[in-house]
Amino acid sequence: MRSPDRGGTPRDVVVVGAGPAGSAVAALLARSGLDVLVLEKAVDRLPAKVCGEYLSPGCLPLLRRLGALPSLREVGRPLSGMILRTASGRVLRATYSAADTPPERRVHGLSLARAQLDPALFDLAVKSGAAVESGFQVRDVHPEGPLVAVAGRLRGCEVRRQARLVVGADGRHSVVARRLGAVHRHPWLDRMALVAYVTGVERDEESAEVFLGSDRYAILNPIAAGLTNVGVVANRRDLPSGEDPRRSLWAMARRMPGLGDRLRDARIAAPPRCVGPLAYRATVLAGRGTLLVGDAAGFLDPFTGEGICAALRSAELAASRVRCGWTPGGPRPEALAEYAREWIREFAPKFRLATHLQRAIRRPAVADGLVALLSRRPGLAATFLRAAGDLVPPRDLSLWRLATSAARRPPFRD
Repeated sequence: MRSPDRGGTPRDVVVVGAGPAGSAVAALLARSGLDVLVLEKAVDRLPAKVCGEYLSPGCLPLLRRLGALPSLREVGRPLSGMILRTASGRVLRATYSAADTPPERRVHGLSLARAQLDPALFDLAVKSGAAVESGFQVRDVHPEGPLVAVAGRLRGCEVRRQARLVVGADGRHSVVARRLGAVHRHPWLDRMALVAYVTGVERDEESAEVFLGSDRYAILNPIAAGLTNVGVVANRRDLPSGEDPRRSLWAMARRMPGLGDRLRDARIAAPPRCVGPLAYRATVLAGRGTLLVGDAAGFLDPFTGEGICAALRSAELAASRVRCGWTPGGPRPEALAEYAREWIREFAPKFRLATHLQRAIRRPAVADGLVALLSRRPGLAATFLRAAGDLVPPRDLSLWRLATSAARRPPFRD
């Protein structure tokens, strides 16, 4: 075996992971003049991710500020709103903009394959000046004098890279997060998710569709002409023991009211992918020379679609704090601590709202009453959709009353 690599000249910043969060923070920090190195475990191309491939309207300003929006608009599919369907057949159709909004002022989400989004952001990081080492398997992160060392394997050799700051953008199984502090699973949300590309399914061409079942739900997202992303999320305890969870989850999707008929003639266009458990949080978001962005910091549930937006926004927050607090020796500890506090202020309200909604959809009668209420109150429905779409902070009092009553009280009456 070759002798260990001693790491060479320390970098200003090492980013672990080249997904949306990692590429975005690398691009922003490299543009500010810092020496940035991205470590990515994939060798030839970024791996396929389990994702609904829905970019909320709140993602678009973030992509615009990154400089990535024009090219992504060309390959993405605009989504004007969401259609929510309950097991009893109730339907809520809501759009992000009112019908009388002038076309140039309408907001929308974007349906976009990760095979297009991730490489575009990765390319942006490289063009912004970030260096990349592909095939780097990170094994450990630890302080080393005034620096932070990232140890791993590269092309069969034990190697180490040193930096003044390490950014953990390595997703749900983040090595950086586990070295920085404890990672806790959600106390009662224990779900698995499956996504699959299908053809031959009836769908709405301008909206994402959500189907609520018995403590589970599914999503249809139009990706391209004739190609649809189907996702289903269910409790792990409901999956048969010893059976492939992909088969079990797909069978659940085909039995869900309102969706099963749609999938009768569907053809799976690519092997389904599965992931879980979904909900977890890192209890420490920043430490000595280290911080977390994107899914490495935590993830709740895809029902409100916070994944990509949280990745991009946390990257933006981190880059801003690091730039403002940078010294010749690296970032000031106060700057990293302020990033952690800002992350909590930014994302905790959405996580709490999503948790209340998850309590509601656990009971079909409550979910049915919730959809009925929103259908009768268009203003409240618009507030709900804008909060879910990351257009406004989910702090509206009427929205909180709606969510908490759905979580704690008996079913709504029509």
